[in-house]
Amino acid sequence: MRPMQIGGLVPTAAVLVLGLAACTPPAGGPEEATPAGPAENAAGRVSYGLGYNTVESLRDQLAEDFDGASFEAGVADAVAARDSVVTDEVLASARDEIMARRMEQAEAQAEQALADARGFLEENAGREGVTVTESGLQYEVLEEGDGASPEASDTVVTHYTGRLADGTVFDSSVERGEPATFGVDQVIPGWQEALQLMQVGDKWRLWLPPELAYGERGAGDRIPPNSALVFEVELLEVNPGSE
Repeated sequence: MRPMQIGGLVPTAAVLVLGLAACTPPAGGPEEATPAGPAENAAGRVSYGLGYNTVESLRDQLAEDFDGASFEAGVADAVAARDSVVTDEVLASARDEIMARRMEQAEAQAEQALADARGFLEENAGREGVTVTESGLQYEVLEEGDGASPEASDTVVTHYTGRLADGTVFDSSVERGEPATFGVDQVIPGWQEALQLMQVGDKWRLWLPPELAYGERGAGDRIPPNSALVFEVELLEVNPGSE
């Protein structure tokens, strides 16, 4: 993952339209099932595959809110052309209940993450060798270079490793074995500031508060909302941009 601004995830249409009668997974697991398998023709294989892929996707998205038994009952009624026992109004109400609960949980987690990030950065700021800029960026010089410093319009070549505050690596050009090349003005704010303070040959450790990283949206599954991030960055090359 290049350290660019990444948007949050958007619930799929399937999540928004699926209402469940209960939120507890059915007893038993896949090992107890006795699947009939697809009919031995193209229509059977396609129908089976679509059914399997749909349930697999919904199960992953809904997690503890997926009720396999209720889903199976709904599919059986639809295949048999029976009327739904769940009205559109009840469906919408159940959907809204689940979405509201999940939003509340996500907001609580984000608030706690922000408090944890602030505590982490406050403690780190007092460490010997750590410089804190006006924006809140923290950095430590690991190796000093004597080359050029990039401007916002330049392109840079770097090696880096990105970690969460707990040490979990979420991205590393070092592990990939290939330096990363990108425009200074294309990356997250903390990187933009740090790169323009560095010289070619420098290797720095950066600590970024959430507002200089991916903020309250996070970045996919690897960077939760309101995460403080830690990077080790080596500036290898600067290529002037066009004026």
